[in-house]
Amino acid sequence: METVERNKRSLDVFSDTEKKLHVLTKFLLNQELNLKDDIHSGEICYLKKVSQDGNKILVGVRPTITLSVGQKITLYKILGRYLHLECTVEQDKGESQYILQLNKIAIAKKDRESSRIPVPPGSAWITNVVSSKAKIETDMFHVPTAVKVNFQDYETKLKNTVDFIKISTFNSREDNEVIRLIKKTKKGLLLEDVNNRECYESSPNEDFIVFADEIDEDINKEINNRRNLKIKSELILPVLYLNDEDESIPIGYIHMQSKTENFDLLKAMEMKTLCFEMVDRIRHSNMIKSDGKFPVIDISEGGLKVIVDHPDLMQSLPKLSGFQFDIFFKMQSPLTAFGQIKTITKNEEGHLTVGLAIAGHSSRAGEKKRFLENVEFFRKQIQKT
Repeated sequence: METVERNKRSLDVFSDTEKKLHVLTKFLLNQELNLKDDIHSGEICYLKKVSQDGNKILVGVRPTITLSVGQKITLYKILGRYLHLECTVEQDKGESQYILQLNKIAIAKKDRESSRIPVPPGSAWITNVVSSKAKIETDMFHVPTAVKVNFQDYETKLKNTVDFIKISTFNSREDNEVIRLIKKTKKGLLLEDVNNRECYESSPNEDFIVFADEIDEDINKEINNRRNLKIKSELILPVLYLNDEDESIPIGYIHMQSKTENFDLLKAMEMKTLCFEMVDRIRHSNMIKSDGKFPVIDISEGGLKVIVDHPDLMQSLPKLSGFQFDIFFKMQSPLTAFGQIKTITKNEEGHLTVGLAIAGHSSRAGEKKRFLENVEFFRKQIQKT
């Protein structure tokens, strides 16, 4: 079993025997605990006995659950704060009872904002998972195909509208100083008249760099270079991709030169609009919708935990920060939400147990309220039992 926690929980470990016994006998003995392993996550067990030294416990499980000697498992319970026991199965006592070696007992340093509630099988699930095929980052060693294809398509489409155009991803080995600065600042460069020194010493607004302030080159030399190439005007714009965390990621640039016309601010705004169009197309082509049915195993006001067995999602989700999905509660219409991935546990088959924090609901009226009503329903069901 492989577990990845995006935000590591801060825990205090009980090393003193007296404290361990106090927690075990006063708060956990004869109580139900949630079971977490590579097979039975979401199931519960019952703490029946504690050894005198606090190093071994006897637990009972449902008849449908089988544990193996030597297997590592975690038991946890929310007592205002998250409390967990890391154990190794030591002996099968028969009648669904097992002796566990207690390797560590720890408690969270702060209270949980909301407690997790086990969800009965078949009562809730998510589907219509909309996620990115690849995570797009600033320093991409392997640029997603969707980016390259779209850049090439737009460059081909525009090549006859201007004397020179290049639409490309950044390449640290080949990019010149100006292109590297465009990536760093996420700003453009507009030289409306390359023969006019003032264009190098000012910018139309804060979205554009001032060449003379940023580039350590002789302005007269720059003017002569462009004059020799018969260039009249030049425009460079970054292509900015907004990721799942609303971070602006510079993934490439548009570089244009003209021998006949002067690019002005209006032309720059027209090309910025084109950049937005390119990004929307990249985002669309980089998204995949998976309509499998993935069970919810626990839930709280702030999030939920689901089991995912879809082959594509098993590959892509560990690389992502979050995704959109529909939540179905039995006999109800779906709710749409966006979840940030907090934890991922992968079992031997590659199936994922994914812990999600709800980062947003759809704009449809009453969806958040209905979600919270369902959480409260499950809480009352647990209290009854």
